Amino acid sequence: MAVRSGTAAARRSDIDAITALVHSYYVRVDSGDPTLFDLFHDDIRYKRPGYPTITGLVDLRAFYRSTRLVDHGRHHTLSVFRSGEQAAVEGRFTGSLRDGSTVDLRFSDFFDTVAHPPGEHGALILSRRTYFDDTRV
Repeated sequence: MAVRSGTAAARRSDIDAITALVHSYYVRVDSGDPTLFDLFHDDIRYKRPGYPTITGLVDLRAFYRSTRLVDHGRHHTLSVFRSGEQAAVEGRFTGSLRDGSTVDLRFSDFFDTVAHPPGEHGALILSRRTYFDDTRV
């Protein structure tokens, strides 16, 4: 029984760490925190409708710096579902686009995570897939 309990506790801890990672992503992206990219694995793959797949941190930084249509705003997580090293998020985003228009829309995000290298704690985002209910974003 102690083994099961320990295993369940370890799994719960992993799930909590993944949930914290996902929430940290939204806080950092919304605030423009330059440590945002510390949350991603070097080989990040980001898929978003209307864009080619973004691969690697260099391309991800370029996307946020010059390609992303969002100027600023806030993500509101409505639900976070976790299974193993994956998380799915249903949420709402309110904000402004670079063209000055405003948006208030729903989104879904799917994250795959991977553990930090040995000796480090937590997880990194290995891939992310985003879907919006608005074609302007």
